[in-house]
Amino acid sequence: MSLKKISFEELTFPYSVKVGTRDVEAEEVFPHQERVERAFNLALGLEDEGYNVYVCGIPGVGRTTCTLRKVKEVASQKQTPKDVCYVNNFDDPVRPKALLFPQGKGKKFVELIEKALEFLKRETFRAFEGKEYEEEIANITKSIDKKKEEVIQELTEKAKEHNLMVLFSPQGVRLLPLFRIETPVSEEELFKDPRIRAEYQKNIQEFEPIMRDYMRRLRDLDAELGEALINLRNRIGEELINRALQELVEEFKDLPEVLKYLESLKKELAKNIHLFIEWEKAKGNLMAQSGINRALNIFRANLFVDNSELKGAPVVYEKVPTLKGLFGQINYRAEMGILYADHLSLTPGSLHKANGGYLIVDLWEILKNPVLYFLLKRTIKHGKLFIMGGMMEEIPVPHVGLSPEPIPFSAKVFLIGDPYLYYLLTNYDEEFSELFKIKAEFDVNVPVDEELLAAFPKIVKKIVEDKKLKDLTPEALTEVLKFSVYESGNLKKARLNLADISALLQEANVYAEGEYIEANQIKKAVREKIYRVNLIEEKILEYIKNGKIIISVEGSKIGQINGLSVLSLGDYSFGKPSRITATVYPGSKGIVHIEREIELSGPIHSKGVYILSSYLFHNYSGEFPLQLSANLTFEQGYEFVEGDSASAAELLALLSAIAKVPLRQDLAITGSIDQFGNIQPVGGIKEKVEGFFKVCKFTKFSGTQGVIIPAQNLDELLLDDEVLFAIKEGSFHLYQITHIDDAIELMTGMKPDKFHKKVKEELKTFYEIAKEIKKKSKKKK
Repeated sequence: MSLKKISFEELTFPYSVKVGTRDVEAEEVFPHQERVERAFNLALGLEDEGYNVYVCGIPGVGRTTCTLRKVKEVASQKQTPKDVCYVNNFDDPVRPKALLFPQGKGKKFVELIEKALEFLKRETFRAFEGKEYEEEIANITKSIDKKKEEVIQELTEKAKEHNLMVLFSPQGVRLLPLFRIETPVSEEELFKDPRIRAEYQKNIQEFEPIMRDYMRRLRDLDAELGEALINLRNRIGEELINRALQELVEEFKDLPEVLKYLESLKKELAKNIHLFIEWEKAKGNLMAQSGINRALNIFRANLFVDNSELKGAPVVYEKVPTLKGLFGQINYRAEMGILYADHLSLTPGSLHKANGGYLIVDLWEILKNPVLYFLLKRTIKHGKLFIMGGMMEEIPVPHVGLSPEPIPFSAKVFLIGDPYLYYLLTNYDEEFSELFKIKAEFDVNVPVDEELLAAFPKIVKKIVEDKKLKDLTPEALTEVLKFSVYESGNLKKARLNLADISALLQEANVYAEGEYIEANQIKKAVREKIYRVNLIEEKILEYIKNGKIIISVEGSKIGQINGLSVLSLGDYSFGKPSRITATVYPGSKGIVHIEREIELSGPIHSKGVYILSSYLFHNYSGEFPLQLSANLTFEQGYEFVEGDSASAAELLALLSAIAKVPLRQDLAITGSIDQFGNIQPVGGIKEKVEGFFKVCKFTKFSGTQGVIIPAQNLDELLLDDEVLFAIKEGSFHLYQITHIDDAIELMTGMKPDKFHKKVKEELKTFYEIAKEIKKKSKKKK
């Protein structure tokens, strides 16, 4: 036996913070997270595929902050990734081409392209409208005209030989007959004299083949003139374009893909050289110049990802991921009733900005849109990054869709999520484990030791600075630490939920009237936080006080005991006593738990009931078989019952009913048992103790009341100051036990051996009664 009364000294908060936040520098520290540190070191040291990271932990533990800090440290030492520019694909405009540049060269490329266009706007008009160009045209035209005159002269001479005269006019070429004196014959004379008409027709018939040959020569000369003018135009245009692009070619001579694009750009500029002439002509006409400028967009470059100012690899945190936010967007514009887009309409997403570096993203936000999760996995798996926002399937009106060329993807992705999502994806998504091979798991409950006590003021100081709060005194910091220890449920641990600590400090800051936040303000913030959410608890206590919920906290009763349970409302949990009763009679039904029969209890509670049966058989059925029927229930219990923490109380009620020995009602008990009667630890110890204390306070303090708990739960007792004061004054008591026999002695006042003997005697009586009933039944048959 190891029944022991717990002293006030054992329950005193054992830690204190020696400095206030004014005495320390703010620092983002994460004590006792070695598991996370080692996982990060491995992930950040590996470049292999699949070594992305799932950062696991509850919200508020510092997952994002710690990840950002660690990743930024490593990223600053990494190589800066390439810039990305999208340019027009002249062969297939709906598939803009992606060009990759060394850091800062993408910006340079865009600037030089724009510089080249400005050069062409300025110089093209000068070249084609200048005196030199006109003189060259005149020389070419003069040369061709001279050749044409020679052909015409020959044609005229040939025509004379056939008594014909060639007449050139805007309507075409005409042949007229000649007299011998070489004067043309009028149409009137031609049609009056049959002889002349016949001779004319004969001459034309003979001359037409000759004339066709000369006319072909004239057409060839016209074509030669046109070709010469085109060649002149092309030569000048080519010279201008070469001059315009010379700096680009020189700057990017080591980038084959860029040079290949510049060659295609030259050809397209040559085809559209007239746009630059029209630009100068349209000066003063803003609408015309705006239209020409839009037409020139096909030659411009879109600086899609600019890493020119970056030092090291990029680190991008996408807090609220969307399709457009992650995968970029195609921005359509309306033209003539149709949505239109080109390579300049492309904007990057976080994946593009993080490419070659690190992306940190909240998994829960991604799973709100399952398409995002699928697309993210596809991007990681295949190493190709597409622009997805604004794709054709998203646009419900007529439009010209784009399908930009994807770029290679090589970022390491850190998913921020909780344990539930991790195990869900691990079990139901085969690809998840392949793509996220490393788990970095935060422990929210960390040991309270010298390391934590040194780090805690710095952690709080960081919150104070971030939220612009007043500094805390050492005593106030101790109360914050006490709050964290309370939240952990273990006196040796502190729950470092930074979000909860921050909320507590912000509320305490409101109550602080002086220069600092004092301990009393922290305590008040804790009390007020509880008060805002404990209305249901107060109502239950009122029902108990008014006798509507029957709970006895004094005297002794057979087959009745005060068990303890915890009600959780989501934002608040509290303990309440439950009146457990047992009735027994001779029979063979065994233990019937009413809650189980009506399906008002869960499987773990049912398991506890079966363990009760096993305990009875193990301890009392050696000399005779058990002939017992028993009913157990939680009186006035209308909520669902789960867990085995009441199994010790149920066993005591059952044994009390069998032995007809009363149990103390001024004590409550919590704890589960095994088949041998050993007491096992349970959860919610603090809530249960405080819950019974409140019931005693609301009804009547006798000075003997208290709670029996498993010895293993002693390190979880961080009680309210009011409860501690009552324990110190001796008006409320706590006891620790390791075996059911410890509780038997305390609850009945009997030695365990004597009590068990009494139980056996009563069970033997049940056996004899059952045996007699069986005999009488046989005689009747």
